[in-house]
Amino acid sequence: MKVGRFSLTAVAVLLVFLIACAMGSVVSISPSFENKGTDPIQSAVSSQIIEDTTYLVNAWIVVEAGEELTIDNSTLAFINDDIAIVVQNGGALSITNSRLYSYPSCSWWISTEFGAELTIEKSILEGSDTDTHGGISIGCNNAVIDSCHISKIGGDGIHVGDCSGVRIQNNTITSTSWEGIDFAQVTDLVISGNHISDTGYCGIYGTGSHGCKIIGNNVSSTTYSGICLDRTESTEVVSNYISETRQSSFSIEYCNNISVMNNTVPLSYGSGISSIWSTQLFLAYNDIRETVYDGIGIMTHSNRVVVVGNRFHNIYSCGLISDSSNNILAYGNLMDGVHLSGIDGIGGTENITALANTFLDCGGGLNFIDTTGIVAIGNWVNGSLYNDVHTESSVGTIYLNAFCSTGIQIGDTTLSPIDWDNGTMGNYWKDYRGRDVDNDGIGDSPYKLTFSNWDNFPIVNLDLIHEFRSNYNISAYFWKTDSTTVTNTSTVPNLADQQMETLLLTNSSIQILCVAILVVILKRKYDV
Repeated sequence: MKVGRFSLTAVAVLLVFLIACAMGSVVSISPSFENKGTDPIQSAVSSQIIEDTTYLVNAWIVVEAGEELTIDNSTLAFINDDIAIVVQNGGALSITNSRLYSYPSCSWWISTEFGAELTIEKSILEGSDTDTHGGISIGCNNAVIDSCHISKIGGDGIHVGDCSGVRIQNNTITSTSWEGIDFAQVTDLVISGNHISDTGYCGIYGTGSHGCKIIGNNVSSTTYSGICLDRTESTEVVSNYISETRQSSFSIEYCNNISVMNNTVPLSYGSGISSIWSTQLFLAYNDIRETVYDGIGIMTHSNRVVVVGNRFHNIYSCGLISDSSNNILAYGNLMDGVHLSGIDGIGGTENITALANTFLDCGGGLNFIDTTGIVAIGNWVNGSLYNDVHTESSVGTIYLNAFCSTGIQIGDTTLSPIDWDNGTMGNYWKDYRGRDVDNDGIGDSPYKLTFSNWDNFPIVNLDLIHEFRSNYNISAYFWKTDSTTVTNTSTVPNLADQQMETLLLTNSSIQILCVAILVVILKRKYDV
């Protein structure tokens, strides 16, 4: 193979040829080079294929246009500082079943320019923790990094920039001082099936990108977020397992049209999912547990967010909080053991709708402070430590809910022009003692919340609420409840449910459209 010259420095490739044993077989040099008593023999590469061999490398390797370098079942040890393999426009590099690593104090990377070709499969890439470069820098289209083990990298494990069609899959990436995987200005990127741990920043970080898929990754022990998206659009984050992150497991900042679905968060020292300044988010069917902060935090002017079918368990702050955000729809979520409020609308939040959610043994159920445009219908609240509903300085409509906790069910309703019924139906109140002479499920006398707030049509028959909630059986976590038990009823959805769920899984635009259609249907039937 022809070896070119680096543009600014003389380029040499110094190699160790192995001494053949008496039988004529190849003898590999031990990786413990410090144990060798003599300097290695040096020679230049003359072949396009490095196969079944061990090399010491102390200078840049440049694959020029029209050239191909194949490394198969071999070991390359980088023994000088600041060296790399560079694949120029028109060059090609393929690494399979090989090991590349840095000698102590060295720093190396593999870098590809736009127009190059890169495939690395079933290989081990081990740095020396020197904080200068990184592992693999991809600048070419359609590169594939598959089933590799990448560790001890003093920078990003893998960086992808200004390209498309890259596939990073089934790799193990550990001990990086920056991101495990970092991408910027890319399209059609797929990151799937990777195990990422012990990163200095995020497990996966992406910015300025479009049309990416982050699927089925396992990310743990990150200094910042597990997966962080910044100024990214039309991206799916699906079926990932994120644990022990110091910040939010999923962080969404200045993004648009993002789906975060079917993910599992067993433990986070931050929030499960957080967003700021983002629009058109679909957060669905996630299982979020043991977070120190909120399960889902919709913050700082986020807009058009659908939160559906999630499970929140043992959250140390709020299950779902909306702070200074607009147009939030939360339905079919289950919150059990949330230490503060299940749903919290604060900071001037506008147009927050809570439909058919279930709150069990939480600090509180529905909590609204300085919130306008509240619509809360079909929610089930039981076992609250403080109160089932709180509406300080807020405006909206709250009816067809079941408030079943024993004790104080109503919090502060100061300066809150809330409609507690829709003119025909109000809410179920556990301590209501009125009669229902005509047996229509509605109490004959109003229920007094405070001196100035009344529910004129209190519900005494819970079947009215169950009927309403049954319309939401499109969620992975639709929960039918009585005063003491909760049951998942969606294991065998009917055909209509399957069709609706198929639409919901297509993309965020269709998801939000379907939700809007569903609300229109329910409005006609229940006068929502």
